Amino acid sequence: MPGFNREMLALARESRGLTQSVFAEDIGISQAEVSKFENGIKIPSDAQIEKMARRLEYNADFFFLDESIRAFGSGCVYHRKRKSATDAKLAHLLAKVNVKRIQVKQLMKSVESRTGHAFERLDVDEYKGGPKEVAQAMRALWQLPPGPVQNLIRVIEDAGGIVIKCDFGTTKVDALSQWLPGYPPIFLVNSAIPTDRMRFTLSHEIGHITMHRTPTEKMEREADAFAAEFLMPEREIRPYLSCVDIPKLAAMKPFWRVAMSALLYRASELGMIDERRKSYLWFLMGKSGYRMHEPVEIAPEEPTLLRELIEVHQRSLHYGDNELDVALLEPGAFAELRERSSTSTLRIVGR
Repeated sequence: MPGFNREMLALARESRGLTQSVFAEDIGISQAEVSKFENGIKIPSDAQIEKMARRLEYNADFFFLDESIRAFGSGCVYHRKRKSATDAKLAHLLAKVNVKRIQVKQLMKSVESRTGHAFERLDVDEYKGGPKEVAQAMRALWQLPPGPVQNLIRVIEDAGGIVIKCDFGTTKVDALSQWLPGYPPIFLVNSAIPTDRMRFTLSHEIGHITMHRTPTEKMEREADAFAAEFLMPEREIRPYLSCVDIPKLAAMKPFWRVAMSALLYRASELGMIDERRKSYLWFLMGKSGYRMHEPVEIAPEEPTLLRELIEVHQRSLHYGDNELDVALLEPGAFAELRERSSTSTLRIVGR
């Protein structure tokens, strides 16, 4: 059995949003001692491990996993955030996506996937058309029909990606994604954002994990360009963008399933309106309060693949709730998914 893994202690603590000092006070030791544990200078006793596991609400085995933390800038972890997002919040969410990646790996050990299409790395530098051509290649790879993507989460899951909605506790971060060799791509998305923003955010993250093996200064612009072409292909959307005004943007929104603001920017970047017209329409949207809350709600999209993983363990592999907690190393992990029944065709089967 692997020895105590200091990284897993740090990961567990950060996933609960605790500083070293608060955590140390909670378990009755000094911050210096916690620091020594997390830096590998000192190994905690069995009693201390049990106390830490109870406070952090993980099984003690979590601290002995042969895993490592993957950080932003590693070429496999990406995020879409606003400039005002704090480092502490990003560290908390990064820890959560690392934990979910490990838990999905635990679940995948006993199942096989029936996904029809797969995620692939497509180096943006190898495409003369840049992100736009990569998006076209990805749509072709996944055999998407022309026009709007009707259910983006379903498309991601059909390619083997795992989408997890959760409360981020902030509106400053929209999503995080992570894709490591041997794992399915994981997308952690903020459940507080509206569907139109969620879809653009997820497309932005697909762009990252598809195109960017190493961070670059232009990667955010490239991911946005990918998302725009992926959701609003120029060839199909161009005829819709002539003579745009506010009522037309509102009418287009439920068909293309993207925000009015995204449609306005798309019209501008494709040269269908000039800068003056764009600024005027943007002013009207602000005057009407549409920058904060757009009219015309889009029906939500819900992930089901993770629920299917849970169901296969329960129904086919006969896992009880306690056994699932042991497998996931976190009591109550994904408990809400155990209460729901899936109506989709299962894409996951037991080995």
